Amino acid sequence: MPPYNEADMRQHLVMPPPPHATQAAWDWVRSDSPHSNQRLPTVPAVGSGADTTVLVVPAAALSWHRITLPPGLLGREGQARQPAKLKSVLEGLLEDQLLDDPAQLHFALQATSAETGPWWVAVCQRHWLNEQIQQLRQAGHTLHSIVPEWGPGSSDTPPALWLTGEVETAEWTWADSAGVHRRSAAQAPAAFLAPAQLASAALFAEPACAELAESQTHREVTVQHRADRLRAAANGPWSLAQGEFANRHALLQRVAETAAALWQAPAWRPARWALGVLAAVQLVGLNLQAWQARQALTEQRSAIQSVLISTFPATTVVVDAPLQMQRAVEALGQAGGQTRARDMERLLEAFGTIAQADASPSAIEYVAGELRITPPAGNTEPPASLRDGLQNKGLRLRTEGTTWVLSP
Repeated sequence: MPPYNEADMRQHLVMPPPPHATQAAWDWVRSDSPHSNQRLPTVPAVGSGADTTVLVVPAAALSWHRITLPPGLLGREGQARQPAKLKSVLEGLLEDQLLDDPAQLHFALQATSAETGPWWVAVCQRHWLNEQIQQLRQAGHTLHSIVPEWGPGSSDTPPALWLTGEVETAEWTWADSAGVHRRSAAQAPAAFLAPAQLASAALFAEPACAELAESQTHREVTVQHRADRLRAAANGPWSLAQGEFANRHALLQRVAETAAALWQAPAWRPARWALGVLAAVQLVGLNLQAWQARQALTEQRSAIQSVLISTFPATTVVVDAPLQMQRAVEALGQAGGQTRARDMERLLEAFGTIAQADASPSAIEYVAGELRITPPAGNTEPPASLRDGLQNKGLRLRTEGTTWVLSP
């Protein structure tokens, strides 16, 4: 079989406008056109299917903070042992650094296996983030992950510098070991970066403002389309889906995504056809077996009815052939002076043969094919030997109150 290729899964990258944006514009990148970015005034709608969506949180919606946590809050893989306690600690540590009430904010801790800090924490408005998620779900999106547009760099890598937007509203953004920073393009990078930083920084610009970036930095820039930048963000190491926004069924979602990718991938088309043919063959085979079983049952019923009618010609209507045949045989035996299993004589004979002297009944009553026996005083339950012996003769002895009832 062909290998599973994650690229076969259709994916949407969606970046909403930041809080309090003067002009709402949703960025939308689709995997079937990975280098084309659409800007829409409302959340893009998708149809039902196997599509998944990555929500990219714009840099203007996030703030980054460096903290050191008390020991014991995180496990070996950097996961919180007690998420509620971790959130309380984060609120206390960052209370003086935040303008909003910490209870109204969402915190996402840096994913790391380190046991000691410091760690980065991304902070955004919880209500705003929840609102974007709900809008996406209402538009038919299945949320796969939440990532930041940019994340802080590491101390051993040079900073990266981007110029994004249109020329009139262009904005510089750079990420380094001190966090993520933004400045208006009205200021040249030399105003906020040291010469050594500017010389070593990786320089990127969107096509609309590439010329402006080169004129302000006096360097050649790498043109990077917004779609490529959002794809890089989606594949980055950061995840904001933590706490109340964490995916509680990540494994099930992964299995569903893999199954959907296998179902839709062109390379798996022969396997899908083979599976469909196999299912069709199984369905046809089951229907054929069911038809053969119905035919055999019909033939058996016809044979039994033929035996009943040929043996007892007086039978004109066949409803339940075995029961009618049993009653006809019992009627013949009764007409010839033979007793039936339900007759009082047969029941008394079987009981008298097996019952001991201490089980002699004080009263006997025969009603509708059942022998009702009043046992001796003190014997409310029949002896096990009596019950087993009658059972070997095809009779059943049960108790109703203080009465023993014997029946075939």
